[in-house]
Amino acid sequence: MAATKQAPGQKKVDEPRTTVKRLAKVSDPDPRHTAQVIKLALTLFDKLKDLHALGARERFLLEMSAMLHDIGWSRTTGGGHHKHSRDMILEVQLPGLTETEQAMCALIARYHTKAGPDPARHKRFAALAKRERAVVSWLAAILRVADGLDCTHSSAIRIEDCSVDKKRLTILLGSAVDCGEEVAGGEKKSDVLGRMADRKVVFRR
Repeated sequence: MAATKQAPGQKKVDEPRTTVKRLAKVSDPDPRHTAQVIKLALTLFDKLKDLHALGARERFLLEMSAMLHDIGWSRTTGGGHHKHSRDMILEVQLPGLTETEQAMCALIARYHTKAGPDPARHKRFAALAKRERAVVSWLAAILRVADGLDCTHSSAIRIEDCSVDKKRLTILLGSAVDCGEEVAGGEKKSDVLGRMADRKVVFRR
């Protein structure tokens, strides 16, 4: 997935990260949690590079999606914040991203919790090309685990390493305190990652 090229003499556009940071600043209820989720998600992406075979552009889309995954809380105090996050991402202009990339970010944020990607039930996801659906599924899978591993919003856990064999994807975790709740949160939200990796996801401390 190539970045949008700028024509010679074209006025430099605002980097999408700047717009995303601005939106997150006014809409994210817990920036500390978001920072931890970004850190965990990017670490997991890097550790699983040989498995997902995605590149720098996809990593950037993951970062943008993670930064905005909880902004939907600014529109609700009840359920459905993940769908509000999706809608808010679709409503803004993100210079430097293609229309398809923006739609992908919106879906990745939407799938950070609750139901995972399903082309039979979700029209926006089904409308993507096959490769784009795979990218959304991989990045959403990673974001779900990262979010689950900070379910307490305490930033108590880190990802030390990952190992992959024919049957298992093992995620090695480190923490200075008891992190049983965080591990349980990661396990609960590892369903999509297990499906994409075609392996059982195991967490070890």
